[in-house]
Amino acid sequence: MNRTELIERLKVEMGYSEEEAARVVDAMMESMTESLSRGDKITLPGIGTMAVVDRAPRKTVDPETGEEMDLPVRRGIKFSPGKRLKDALTSLDFITKGLE
Repeated sequence: MNRTELIERLKVEMGYSEEEAARVVDAMMESMTESLSRGDKITLPGIGTMAVVDRAPRKTVDPETGEEMDLPVRRGIKFSPGKRLKDALTSLDFITKGLE
């Protein structure tokens, strides 16, 4: 699902106009971005938790030159799915029947 599809879903399910739905999506994204940039954890019950994590420095190889490079400490986001999301994903037919 992308931003446009989310806006459309809000229009249909909540009866919002396109402008109202877009403002809701934009406000939510802005709030989440600000919260994560401060290092806060975001918990959406049933969906999951997002938290900022520091990635350790590591060595890598440039695929073009073969030169070894040092990558510095990086910040990333870790997502841990909630129970409702996990249950929804494990109940999908292709998982229980195998990838046919």
